[in-house]
Amino acid sequence: MIPDLKILDALMSRMKALGITELDYSRDGEHIRLVRGGQETSPQVPTNQPAIPSLSFGETATAPATTTIEAPMHGQFYASPAPDAPPFVKPGDIVAEGQPLYILEVMKTLSRIEAEFPCRIVAVLATNAEAVTPGTPLFTVEPLDA
Repeated sequence: MIPDLKILDALMSRMKALGITELDYSRDGEHIRLVRGGQETSPQVPTNQPAIPSLSFGETATAPATTTIEAPMHGQFYASPAPDAPPFVKPGDIVAEGQPLYILEVMKTLSRIEAEFPCRIVAVLATNAEAVTPGTPLFTVEPLDA
């Protein structure tokens, strides 16, 4: 299976912008693991092998479960309500159900897209004013118990 280069480019640019050195991304049975060092490096080739957790004896998996919020349709992604305004959300923010996450412009119509569940923003994967298609990863979030 050949990975979607647009998704790889988006993930790598977000990693660089946020200073993230390691990223695991899974979707529809496809697993991508990107690692970058202090210098510019090329991403590791994704494999279709299942991820194997590396746990020491007696250690429990405490990493919170994350999910990806994806673009519902073709359009233009906007992270803030106005060009000079701060973004609706940034990594680390706790978001309530119904809180605005981004604006999606479709055929000159602006729609404010809200959170469907309470969560913590782990990463913003899309860049402001980026053209998106259905399934484009926009945010990595950690769902919170309501």
